[in-house]
Amino acid sequence: MKPQTVFMHIAAAVIFAALGNNSGGISAATSIQQGPGRGPVSQPRDPELEKQSYHNLDVAKYYFYKRKPDKKDKDGWTRLNKAVEGRLMEIIDLNPDFAKMDEVYFLLGEVYQRGGDRENAVKHWTMVVEKFPDSTVKADAQKRLDEAQNQSKDKKG
Repeated sequence: MKPQTVFMHIAAAVIFAALGNNSGGISAATSIQQGPGRGPVSQPRDPELEKQSYHNLDVAKYYFYKRKPDKKDKDGWTRLNKAVEGRLMEIIDLNPDFAKMDEVYFLLGEVYQRGGDRENAVKHWTMVVEKFPDSTVKADAQKRLDEAQNQSKDKKG
């Protein structure tokens, strides 16, 4: 907006206010905009808490994707899943506004699936699809949901 136009809007608002017509003054003053509305502003994230959450997510991913329990250890997978779940639940409990919460929910769904808890897996994948439409893992979560739905149809039919 040109400076002259801004000045004219302000002048009109002042004139309306002086004449006692506040509604005109308000509309003239509010017609000045500084660009498109950007929606609600979220609270700033605590940098230390974000750093801790990123660390926990990295550790959880490492344990989930890289670590494999010894073949002789019967309870190894259970302990490994509990370790990953613990890291992810810590993020959810301490930093619910974490920037990568979509990845946390997705990985938690993967942990539950690997542990045989399909109900919780579907719950967390659904959260990714519904709450994070722009997520980088949304397509993977939707794929897992479709697979789980097909498996439940196969068992019924």
